[in-house]
Amino acid sequence: MPAASHVREPLWHLLYRYWFWGWLFLDVNTGDLLRRAAAWRHNVRQRVHLPLYMLRWCVALLVTAALAVAIESLSEARLAAAVFYTGAVLCSVVQVIAGIAWAFLRPR
Repeated sequence: MPAASHVREPLWHLLYRYWFWGWLFLDVNTGDLLRRAAAWRHNVRQRVHLPLYMLRWCVALLVTAALAVAIESLSEARLAAAVFYTGAVLCSVVQVIAGIAWAFLRPR
């Protein structure tokens, strides 16, 4: 086996991992008490990555909201502006979920 073997991941997989953080965490509702405690400790350690994901979604929120305002003010394409407003609202929902997860994953 060569020393520098590279595993190629599909682009959709990399994009998913760039935007969504679920792959970083373990399920704390499976296994016995020791496995659940280990999963909780793992999740608390992974908490440090959530602010970066929140920053990414904040930038997406600002970009989609700015595009929506620009489209609405520069043209009469209200349907196109509504699509970007909807994207901005979805970005804010993801932000709230990440913030709640970050707040509740504090070390005990």
